[in-house]
Amino acid sequence: MNAQEILQQYETLREAVRDAKLPTLESKTYDLSVKIETLTTVGSVYAALDSFKPSVGWLDYQSGKQLFLKSPLEISTDYDMLLNVEVANSNASLHVRYNGQGGWLVTRYDYNEGNDYLADTVKHFASFDKTGNTTLRYLRFWKVQDGSLGMNSVFACFVGFGGKE
Repeated sequence: MNAQEILQQYETLREAVRDAKLPTLESKTYDLSVKIETLTTVGSVYAALDSFKPSVGWLDYQSGKQLFLKSPLEISTDYDMLLNVEVANSNASLHVRYNGQGGWLVTRYDYNEGNDYLADTVKHFASFDKTGNTTLRYLRFWKVQDGSLGMNSVFACFVGFGGKE
């Protein structure tokens, strides 16, 4: 059974047992490509960010945070060492994590309409009061890993900011 068939059955079940308050899934199914690499210089991380051409995201430095809501991303040099990044464009998300050993783990998620994954949107609270954006939004992907266990959450990638909740 592919993800589209599972989605149809899920929506039928969700409609039949409204009191269960099952979460809303995205109305389409996806294919997903995940690429992971380790970069050893902050210059190579900034080059990866530049070539990704993000339209929205946030950067976490040793001494501050930077968020942006439109292209192009302007890198701040006022906050010391880069620690974490989550940026997105129309069908992709790039996550960067400092690995504590002088390098950065860079994970790129590319997704398009397809047949392999179900998805839902989850929100995590943040505090960006100046802009009115108070949540970080993630697209969480679900896949059948083992037929006896059903659908499992396998990846989540940053897709943007949400408004006040």
